Amino acid sequence: MAFTLSREAFQQELHGQRTDLFTLRSPGGLQVAVSNYGARLVQVAVPDGQGGLADVALGYDSLQGYLDGQLSMGALIGRWAGRLRAGTLTLPDGSHRQLPTNSGPHHHHGGPRGSRFQVFAVEQVQADALTLSHTFRTEDDGVPGTVRVRLHLQVTADNALHMAWTAEVLDAPTVLNLTGHAFFNLAGQGSTHGHTLQVPASRYVPLAADVCPTGALAAVQGTPFDFRQPRRVAEAIATPHEQLAVAGGLDHYLVLDAHAAPLAPPLSSITPPGLRLAALLSEPVSRRTMEVWSTAPGVQVYAGHGLKADPARDLGRGAGQGGWLWQPGDGICLEPMEYPDAPNHAGFPVRWWQPGEVVRGAIVYRFISS
Repeated sequence: MAFTLSREAFQQELHGQRTDLFTLRSPGGLQVAVSNYGARLVQVAVPDGQGGLADVALGYDSLQGYLDGQLSMGALIGRWAGRLRAGTLTLPDGSHRQLPTNSGPHHHHGGPRGSRFQVFAVEQVQADALTLSHTFRTEDDGVPGTVRVRLHLQVTADNALHMAWTAEVLDAPTVLNLTGHAFFNLAGQGSTHGHTLQVPASRYVPLAADVCPTGALAAVQGTPFDFRQPRRVAEAIATPHEQLAVAGGLDHYLVLDAHAAPLAPPLSSITPPGLRLAALLSEPVSRRTMEVWSTAPGVQVYAGHGLKADPARDLGRGAGQGGWLWQPGDGICLEPMEYPDAPNHAGFPVRWWQPGEVVRGAIVYRFISS
């Protein structure tokens, strides 16, 4: 059975703003709890086939858990997801801007004041939908330009969670790279190494010794990153490859192929056109599958080796009302996003958005039980 959350455990004053917890319910039974602290997916619970719900994403049972625990757990990541090498942002004219750093020498997941650490404003609450907003400012992350983001979340009858955003660029050219950082476990417990993953990607981005891209693309053939056919995560991470040592495990960006998906994309009034199938994750015992759809050109696959069974950071919700001390691999992240470190690599596509332009994007998770 899914963990029963206490809304009061997520309500407090933080940075002069009120935090809260909102639970969305779909006609198909999907239930999603969202905190406006970092626009976090606190709980994703799917019908268990026996009249109840089963948790399929990791999380804590209170706001304090998110303040003390894994920094990115469940959060919306921005303004720029992933690392920017040495905190450097290369501008369109070739000059460089120094950003605040927070992961060794690098600017990571939006820096020390990125969206995962911000309290989003609550604009609209419905039984099956929620709208949050946040404004990215240069004084927070060092990136030029002010961007006002509205994040729309909706659960639909086909048990899909739609996360769609509209971002208005206000005053200067800027970049934007948002993603979701939920840790999924379709079994609801134990390791995800027995999950099967499929990603329609023939190329990946190799990493240098500093865990930032080399700037090249490489073929996935014969590597741990070849998920073109369904593959057990355990098999992939057991494949000897120097890139796994560089990253400390499977934590790499796969470039999606251009061909059309064999499945019909999920539909919602809030989601823009152009969704692509980014990943299929399946768990054989529960017979659950999660489709990941996105408007992004690729997906970061992170197999959760940063979960370290540390009671201070990795003690989350467990089965029933119990606890769960997360071990390496107990959750897997599938993060659709732009090419990592793209502004700093001439060979990677990156768009500088101009004042007055509106950026639209989306990530959709659809859950299927067989």
